[in-house]
Amino acid sequence: MKMLKVGDSVYWSGCFGTEAFKAATVTGIQLTEEPREKYGIEVEEVEWTLVADNYAVVTLDNGHWAYGEQIAPIAF
Repeated sequence: MKMLKVGDSVYWSGCFGTEAFKAATVTGIQLTEEPREKYGIEVEEVEWTLVADNYAVVTLDNGHWAYGEQIAPIAF
């Protein structure tokens, strides 16, 4: 089971996924009760399957936050 953790590097696509991907580092993760909610419970890690299904919101070191659909792993 692959996990996204605080401190991991990811590819991030701004403007709700319409911009080109850029590298960023995850500084915070919130696990939500419903897909695409903006706020949830702070966690240190979450399964990538939940990220892909939009049950996670991440804060990034570039000053942005993102839904799961806006990020992708750089490497597993």
